[in-house]
Amino acid sequence: MTPLWKIFFQFLAQRGVDSLCLPLHFKCRWEIPQCVAVGVLVGRYAVCRWEGRGEFLGRWEGVEVLRGRGVGVCRWVLAKRCVGERLEVGFSPPERPRIVVDLSLWGEHTPGEKHELVEQILATLDAVRRVLWDGNLWVTNAPGEFLELLGLHARGLVHRMNISGGPPPLEKPVVLDPEGDCLFTEETARSHSEFIIGGIVDKERTAKSGTRRLAELLGVEKRCRIELRGSLVGVPDRINKIAEIVLSVLAGVPLEEAILRAQAKRDRVYRLMWEIQKRARRLPDGRLAITRDALAEANWLGAPPGEVELALRKTHAVVLG
Repeated sequence: MTPLWKIFFQFLAQRGVDSLCLPLHFKCRWEIPQCVAVGVLVGRYAVCRWEGRGEFLGRWEGVEVLRGRGVGVCRWVLAKRCVGERLEVGFSPPERPRIVVDLSLWGEHTPGEKHELVEQILATLDAVRRVLWDGNLWVTNAPGEFLELLGLHARGLVHRMNISGGPPPLEKPVVLDPEGDCLFTEETARSHSEFIIGGIVDKERTAKSGTRRLAELLGVEKRCRIELRGSLVGVPDRINKIAEIVLSVLAGVPLEEAILRAQAKRDRVYRLMWEIQKRARRLPDGRLAITRDALAEANWLGAPPGEVELALRKTHAVVLG
C-alpha cells in the first residue's frame, strides 16, 4: 500500500506545483506531506498560486515545502481561501483499502458504551489519516443517535468519513473477530479490500459472539482472529488499535511488529503476566517464583521495567537468583 501523501505529492508535481508554502498556524500530528494531503482532500485548505517566501521544511516527490516567512521562494501556498488563482486539484484518492466499522448492533449498547464507541471511531479516523484519508473509513448501518453523539464529541470536526445508514460496499471482505475460525496473516491483509471491525464495545456487559452475529447480518462468512505468537492475550481489542494493526501490515510491517507497536500498556502487562505464569513454578507458600533468565525470556515484548514490576505484582511472583 502506497501512502496517500506520496501519490498526492506526485500529482501536485505533475500539475506544476514545485514549491508550496504552509501557513504559520499550520498544525500537523503526522508527516507534513500527509497532513497537507488530508487537509486539502477534506476541504480545510486549497492550493493557491502565490509568490512569497518561507522557511524550508523538506522536499517530497519533487515538491519543496516551506512555512511562513523565510529566505526560500515558494510559488504556491496552502490557504483556507484563495485570493488569486486556485489550483483545481481534481485528485482521486485510492478508494481501497476500506476500514469498515459497522453499527448494526448499536441498539444493544448502554449509553456509556455508545459514547465510548464514538470515541473509538474518532481515534480510528486519526489512525486512518496517518496513512490514507477519511474516504477510506466507512461507518455503516449508523443510526441518527450516532450522528448526534458524533457532533457532541467532535464539535466542528471537518471530515469526509463515509457515514451510511445502510450496509457497506463489499468486494473482498474479511471480519476481524477474536472468535474467528481463520488466522489473520499478512497474506490475508494483501488479499482483501474491506476490513470489517465490529462496532462493538462491551465495557458494561458481555457481548457474547457479537462480532459473529454482526458478520451474519452483513452476510460475510470469513472471520479471522489476530493472534500474537499463538494467543489472543495481549492483542489490542480497541477498534482504532485493530485498524492500526491492519494498516501497518498493509504498509509492509510484519504482523507481530504491527501488534507490538499498537499495544497499550494494559495489553503488554496482560501478555507479560501470561508469559510469567507459563514459566514460573509454585512455591510451598503458594507464591509463584521465576528465575531472572526466565523473566528476561518472558519479556520478549520489550516491556519497560515499570511494566515488568507491575506484571510481577499482579501475578504475585517473586524473582529468584
